[in-house]
Amino acid sequence: MALSEKAQQVIDIIKELSLQEMNELVKAIEEEFGVSAAAMVVAGG
Repeated sequence: MALSEKAQQVIDIIKELSLQEMNELVKAIEEEFGVSAAAMVVAGG
């Protein structure tokens, strides 16, 4: 998939983050956008 230059820059920056920094980023994104990065569980029947 071809990314825009800006999207590729974001990916490159994320690849340089430590695990602690990644954790902080995920929490900040969750708070900023009101979303959760938790995996969804689908009940089977």
